[in-house]
Amino acid sequence: MKLTRAGVGALVLQAALAAQATKASDDALYDGLAQRWLERHGAQEEKDWRALLEQRFAHLKLGVFEVYLPVETFRSAEPLGDARQTLEALVELQEAFGAWVAGEDPARAKPDALDRWLAGWSAKTFGKDVAPGTDLGAAPGLPADVRAALAAFADSMRHGGLGVTRELESVPLVVFPERGEFVEFTCVAGALDPVLRPTAFDAGLTTWLEYAPYDVRFVALQYGSGGASGEYRQGTSVGDRNPAALAQLVTQVATRAMLGKVHGTRLDPALQSALANALVIALHGELDTRIDGDVRARSSQGTSVFIPGGNPDGGILPPTSAENRWRGTKGKDYFLGILKQVQKASGKKGKTRAEKLASFELVSDDGSTKESVRAPFLGAGGTKPSAALWPDYLELVRCYGVGFLHWLREEGAAADSHAKFGQLLRGLEGLKGPEELPTLLQELYRQPLSASSPAGLFEEATLEGRFLTWLAK
Repeated sequence: MKLTRAGVGALVLQAALAAQATKASDDALYDGLAQRWLERHGAQEEKDWRALLEQRFAHLKLGVFEVYLPVETFRSAEPLGDARQTLEALVELQEAFGAWVAGEDPARAKPDALDRWLAGWSAKTFGKDVAPGTDLGAAPGLPADVRAALAAFADSMRHGGLGVTRELESVPLVVFPERGEFVEFTCVAGALDPVLRPTAFDAGLTTWLEYAPYDVRFVALQYGSGGASGEYRQGTSVGDRNPAALAQLVTQVATRAMLGKVHGTRLDPALQSALANALVIALHGELDTRIDGDVRARSSQGTSVFIPGGNPDGGILPPTSAENRWRGTKGKDYFLGILKQVQKASGKKGKTRAEKLASFELVSDDGSTKESVRAPFLGAGGTKPSAALWPDYLELVRCYGVGFLHWLREEGAAADSHAKFGQLLRGLEGLKGPEELPTLLQELYRQPLSASSPAGLFEEATLEGRFLTWLAK
């Protein structure tokens, strides 16, 4: 049967109408989830989701973060325990980043009143009926030394403790210990804000661990089932599989949020992620999270100057296992082992220095396709693979960024490496855009960050060429 032009047009129209109907049905589902949350909290008339954070959540000023917690958190032991771990991780990451800025190793001081207060959180600390809108830092009965410690910590972090000379604004972080609250409130944001609707009303929502509306960061502390009906409320704690993973997730998400708030679009997103990942490993000894790299429940990653990023074909990649060769050590070695292994295997047939040191072979999910990409990855001359190899490429650049920053901090300036790295972090404040990062690095290290070709990495000393040479040894 041969279709006429009119017949083809009818089929296209039919498909478009079917797609519209499906979209309308999906939107009705997400609107329904939003209404469940609004009705449960008596907030059906509210039109501003940000106002709901102030009115319906408990909150706590913790250093540079303004943390919001659902009041349901305080009604049972498990979510309250996960919230406590979250707050402890937020204190630790700010202290550790401050140590990096000062050119020092992260090291916890003797626990003070703030540490002891957080460690002692239980159902009796505030009672089970924490009122919506409660400021936990000003709660009746809060010991005076805890109030003083909270104020001192906030003052130190907001006034130079993170390497920024200006006074810092709060970094809003909404923490959801229970899965259902995360899903429903993300739908609330989409229902009340037309700008957010296309991103919040997404089929992947029930598996996400974070959502970033504007300058606010939502983080879920439970993995989701992936179901879109009643089972979306069921979740398992991120810490069930690996007790250390919850603090790692919080550190990763919150550090990215902090850097994004402090530096905005002046900081390259790949550098932001690499710094957060390296800090997680420095604090927790590994990086066992599932929110960056080859994460296919989410759409493509943002483009980057520092390391190329973004799905070349756009859209959402098909699902796959979260385990792969890049994550075998969970980053305990800052991913140096797997980077060296792939570098060696890819360059064993090379004849020139560049061919031996700058090649990394990628493999498709089913192993049927292999393709080498070559550094520079930190400059304009980096190569990108075909679509089938893109998932493996995302894992490569994730590991590469962490490994490079670790080398820069430990080896980049010999005995002065830690101090120079601190200067780099302080210098980020002066950037006007991501494109100025190579200039900052050259001023500090007296060498170009990268080159425009593989051979150029080694023709004269470059930071990326030195890293690749060191990695091979």
